[in-house]
Amino acid sequence: MALCVRRLVLAATLAAVVALLPCTSSAPLVRAAGVGDFTAAQRTNTLAVLQAFGRAIPDLGRKWMGADFCSWEFIECDRTGVFVSVIGAPYAGTLPEMPVDVDYTTVMIKHLDFSEMGLGLSGTLPASWSNLQLLSSVTFSGNNVSGTLPASWRLLTRLTELNVRDCVNVSGSLPPEWGSMGSVQWLTVSGVQLTGSLPPEWSEMASLKMLDMGAARNISGTLPADWKSMKSLLYLYVDESLISGTLPAEWSSMAAVKDISFKGAALTGPLPIQWSSIKTLRRVYLTNTRITGTLPSSWKDLTGVEHLYLQGTKLSGTLPPEWISMSSLAHLLLTNSLVSGTLPPQWSAMRKLRFLSLQGTRVSGSLPPEWCSMVLLENLQLSSTELSGTLPTEWSTMSPVKVMALSRTKISGALPAEWSALRSLEQLQLSGTQISGSLPPEWSGMPNAEILELQNCDLSGSLPPEWAAMPRLRMVSLRGNHFCGCVPDSWAQKVSLEVNIEDEHKGRDCSTDRVCPTTAAPQTTTTTTTTTKPPTTTSTKPPTTTTAEPPTTTTTTTTEPPTAPTTTTTEAPSEPTTTASPTATPTPAPETECEVDGCEVCEGDSAARCARCREGYFLTSEKMCRVNRDGGVVAVSIGAAAAAVVCMAVLLSVGLAA
Repeated sequence: MALCVRRLVLAATLAAVVALLPCTSSAPLVRAAGVGDFTAAQRTNTLAVLQAFGRAIPDLGRKWMGADFCSWEFIECDRTGVFVSVIGAPYAGTLPEMPVDVDYTTVMIKHLDFSEMGLGLSGTLPASWSNLQLLSSVTFSGNNVSGTLPASWRLLTRLTELNVRDCVNVSGSLPPEWGSMGSVQWLTVSGVQLTGSLPPEWSEMASLKMLDMGAARNISGTLPADWKSMKSLLYLYVDESLISGTLPAEWSSMAAVKDISFKGAALTGPLPIQWSSIKTLRRVYLTNTRITGTLPSSWKDLTGVEHLYLQGTKLSGTLPPEWISMSSLAHLLLTNSLVSGTLPPQWSAMRKLRFLSLQGTRVSGSLPPEWCSMVLLENLQLSSTELSGTLPTEWSTMSPVKVMALSRTKISGALPAEWSALRSLEQLQLSGTQISGSLPPEWSGMPNAEILELQNCDLSGSLPPEWAAMPRLRMVSLRGNHFCGCVPDSWAQKVSLEVNIEDEHKGRDCSTDRVCPTTAAPQTTTTTTTTTKPPTTTSTKPPTTTTAEPPTTTTTTTTEPPTAPTTTTTEAPSEPTTTASPTATPTPAPETECEVDGCEVCEGDSAARCARCREGYFLTSEKMCRVNRDGGVVAVSIGAAAAAVVCMAVLLSVGLAA
C-alpha cells in the first residue's frame, strides 16, 4: 500500500510541476520545429552523442539516419533540449560510453528514459555519462544493466531526477560523493542489490524531496542523525532493510517531511516523543519493525497524520485517549502488536477514521457504544483479541462500515436486528465467538452484504428464507452452531450463494429429519374474547417439548416448500415458560381473530401479537407484521432510529457530540 501511495504522490507532484511550468517560465513552452532551433555546435555535438546510442542499440541505429535527429523515432525536441524515451521492448543493446572529441557544454540531451526496454538493455552504468552537463532526468526500470552507482555522476549538477528501479544486477554502495548533487529532487534506487549504510554526507542534498529505497534488503547501519538538515525532504522510503538502531529524535527538525517508511527494518527503541513537533507529517510506516515502548500521548499533536502503520511491532501499553486530537487520522493499524487495555470511548471523536486494526492484540473490555459516531469508519479489525460483552445496537448508525471483524473474541449476546441499517456492510466476521440466539430475518435488508462468517458460535433456530433477498450475498458460514431445519429453498435457488453448514441441514430428506421443535407457549389456560362471539376456552394436551429456560425461537417448518417465510423471533414469550406439567396449552387464534394487520396466526392468547405472518409480510421483533419491499425485508427503521437516538444520547452524556 505504501508503494502505491508513494507512486501516486510522485505522479501527482510531477503532474503539478509540469502544469505549473507554462505559468512560471519567462517564455511560452513551444515544441521546436526541428534541429534548426539549435546552434550549429549544438546540432553537431548532440548528433554525435545520439549516434553513439544508435551504435550501442543496432536496430535503433538503423532507424536513426541523417542529421535531423528531432524527426527520429523516440526523440522529441523543444527549445530547451532533446528528450529520448519510450524505446520499446523489441530493441536490445547496451549502454554506450560517451564519445571523445565532443564539446559536452553544447550537447542538448536532457532526458533519457529506458524503462520500456526491460531486459533488452544491458551493460554497466557508464561513469562517462557525467559529461552530459545538461542532463536533468535518467530512468532505468527492470533493465538488465549492472555495475555500481558511479561516484562521478556527482558532476551532473543539473540532474533533478534519477530512477534506478528493479535492476537486480546493480550492486555496490551508495556513493557518499552524491551528497554534492545539489539539484537532485527525486532519487529512486529501489529493488537493487545495494550494500553498506546510508551516507551521512547525503544530508547536503539541499533540494532532495524524495528518497525511495524500497526493498533495500542489504542496506545496514543506523539512521544518520545528520539527515535532520534535509529541509526539503518530503518522502523517505527505506523498506525491508537491515537498518538497526533507533529512530533519531533529531529528525524532529525536518521541516517539510510528509512520509517516513522503514517497513521491515531491524529498528528498535521507542517512538520519539520529539516527533510530535513535525507538523507536516502525514504518513508513518513502521510495519514489522522491532519498535518498542508505548504509544506516546504527545503524538496527539500530530494533527495532520493520516496513516499510522505500526502492525507487527513490539509496542505495548494502552491506547491513549489523548489521540482524539489526531483529527486527520484515517488509518491506524496496530495488528499483532502488544497493546492492551480497553477501547477508549473518547476515540469516537476521530471522525475521519476509516481503517482501524487491533487484530491479534491484547485489548479487552467491551465495544464502546460511543463509537457509533465514527461516521466514516469502513474497516474495523478486532479479531483475536480479549474483547467481550455484546454487539452494541448503537453501532447500527455506522452506515459506511464495509468490513467488521470480531472473530475469535469473547463477544456474546444476540445479533442485533437493528444492524440491518448497516447498508454498506460487505463482510461480517463473528466466527469463534459466543454469539447466540437466532439469525435476524431483518438482516435481509442489507443490500451490500457479501460474506457472513458465523461458524462455531452458539446460534440456534431456523435459517431465515428472507436472507435470500440480499442481492450480493455469496457466502454464509454457519458450521458449528445449533440450527434446526433445512437450508431454505430460497437459499438453494440462489446460484451465487455458497452455504457452509453441516450436511444434515441439506438434502432431499432434510425437511422430515430436521424439523425444528415447536416452542411451548405459556403454560396457562387461556380465554380468548372477540367482539363477534362469546368467550371460548380451548385446552390441548401438554406439549411434548419443554425447556428449562424461556425459549428464544419459534419456528414453523413444513415437509413441502413453505408458502410463507419461515419465521424466527429473537424474543421470549411475554410470560415465562415453565417446566411444570401444564393443564392446558392455548391454540393459536384463527386469522379472523387477529388484530395484527397481515397476520395469519396470532401468538398464544394475544390478539395483538403475531406468531406467523401472511406471505408478503415479515415478522418483526415486536411480533408485528410488516410488508416486504423489493423482494427483501424492510429494515427495522424504528429500531435503527432508536439506536441513533441512543447513540446521540450516549455521546452527549460524555460530552462528545459535535
